[in-house]
Amino acid sequence: MRIRRILGRSALLVIVFILTLIGLSGTASAHAQLEASDPHASDVLKNAPAWVTLTFGEPVEVADNAIEVFDDHLKRVDEATVSRVASDVNKVRVALRANLRIGTYTVSWHVSSADTHPVSGTFRFSVGAPSLVTGTVPVFGRNNSAGFLLGIVRVLGYAGLVLGPGALLITLALWPAGLALRRTRRTLYLGLSLLAASAVGSMFLEGVWASGEALSAIWVAPSSLDSHSRKFDTLYAFRSYLLVLFGVLLVSAVSAQTRAGARAAATSSRKRRTAAPDVRPLLPNPLMLAVLAVSTLLLMATWTLAGHSATGIQTPVAIVANMLHLAAMTIWLGGLVVVSVSLRPGERAADLAAVLPRFSRVAFACVLTLVVTGTYQAWREVGTIPALYRTTFGRVLLVKIVAVVVVVALGALARRWVQRHLSGTAHEPVSGLPTAGATAGRPSGRVGRTAVLEPQVVAAPRDGPSPTRGLQRGVLVELVIGLVVLALTAALVVTVPARQSYLRPFTRTMTGAGLQVSVRIDAPRTGDTLVHLTARSSAGKPIPVTGVRATMALPSAGLGPLPLRLPNAAGSSASGSEDLGVTFPQRGTWVISLTVQTSPFDATAFSVTVPVK
Repeated sequence: MRIRRILGRSALLVIVFILTLIGLSGTASAHAQLEASDPHASDVLKNAPAWVTLTFGEPVEVADNAIEVFDDHLKRVDEATVSRVASDVNKVRVALRANLRIGTYTVSWHVSSADTHPVSGTFRFSVGAPSLVTGTVPVFGRNNSAGFLLGIVRVLGYAGLVLGPGALLITLALWPAGLALRRTRRTLYLGLSLLAASAVGSMFLEGVWASGEALSAIWVAPSSLDSHSRKFDTLYAFRSYLLVLFGVLLVSAVSAQTRAGARAAATSSRKRRTAAPDVRPLLPNPLMLAVLAVSTLLLMATWTLAGHSATGIQTPVAIVANMLHLAAMTIWLGGLVVVSVSLRPGERAADLAAVLPRFSRVAFACVLTLVVTGTYQAWREVGTIPALYRTTFGRVLLVKIVAVVVVVALGALARRWVQRHLSGTAHEPVSGLPTAGATAGRPSGRVGRTAVLEPQVVAAPRDGPSPTRGLQRGVLVELVIGLVVLALTAALVVTVPARQSYLRPFTRTMTGAGLQVSVRIDAPRTGDTLVHLTARSSAGKPIPVTGVRATMALPSAGLGPLPLRLPNAAGSSASGSEDLGVTFPQRGTWVISLTVQTSPFDATAFSVTVPVK
């Protein structure tokens, strides 16, 4: 009972941790980023363009209304049909109507990235001269509540993989007789139920989140929901079919094991009346095991192809590594569930002695796979050491690494316990069951397809706790930390990889007329950012600034000069520090020109070249 209380409290803490983690991680962020546009943001063109073209950092999926262009009275001026540019798979465009009048136009776009996450944005350009825009352009918003729930159903999906396919693979391969236990069957059916709930929930919630609809749209107007990603729809439809196949395999395996157990029990009963009992372990059905393994890999592929591995560098290698990583995690944690739920050390010592040595070797192989594939994925998605502690992805990954190290250490202790206490060969009759799985020992003889094995089971001392009690506690703790790893994995899925989100800060210090001006840009990338400006004397002391004028230009594209946004009309600062707002509409080498005034009579001009990625 004490162990159950500890497990219950630990499970409660894990649930709180998972919900907190998902809440802090926020909504999903996508790989795809708008890198350039034609016309550019803030352009004032002499002649009306025929097309609006958007260039992204990766191929994207688009619908017919993925790009909408409005005039200054919010009337559509595009031809509605979005097409790809044949010469560049990262470019999409929409045709504009002829004879656009003078004024400002707003472009609103929403696409789906290669990892199935929707991403959207807006920008403006003008023809002839800017004009006043009346009203608000429709924005493709995100339902944050749906994003939060999406994180939860992702965790449920991972838990379903462990309790369903993971536990069934371990049971069929190492302990087929365990399927006759009610606890085992309940665990497997719970895993299937979680997988089904996660798949259905993800399809509805993705539609709500991507469409910006209210949660009530799920039951009020489900036809209005759209994930904006054909890839997402295809993968989840395929996952649904695979879940049906897994359900059929599960029912077949349980039925076959029940029938085999009944026949073996009857045979053993007859032999006990006539001779020594002949108890032999049931071997797994090779065909069923192979079909289950293949269907499980295909099921895992629906996660891999909708995640970070589906885009970026070395995509084929990353997909294989991610599938191996997910498979190792699923099998390892699935085995821990079987040991802690069905093979309770204090209740089924004979079965534990038979199964645990073999599972120990399987777990060791899973750990090696996790280390190798995890190291590769960390390098691919982080890239540099500073990105580990300067990005959200990197910090979550560090916590996951610590959790994995702890669970690996616990696994190593359990492996040493197995080698010390269960080093003998074999098998003996299973209490309540006629058969049990094979062990790590050598067979003492063979009868047909099965081996007769002789067990060495650790006996509990009469005046003290069972030596398996420590093993049981260790397995439970290992399983709880494994659930934390699942939660961290779900958080990483919805976080932009550090390699993409991290940029080395840009810093420059310029000197002139006894004045030092330092410029720092934390993330010199396309989109909105800040320019941190600090003025000091030649001795390094801050100097009050009475005014700042700042512009930026991209000479290679003929853009600019464009004014930078100032925190106040004059740009004055008593401390000598200012944060200037800037929006880089596209990549390239931009020139920022600054005029810093420190008194009514003293003004110094500087310019700095900033590479924008």
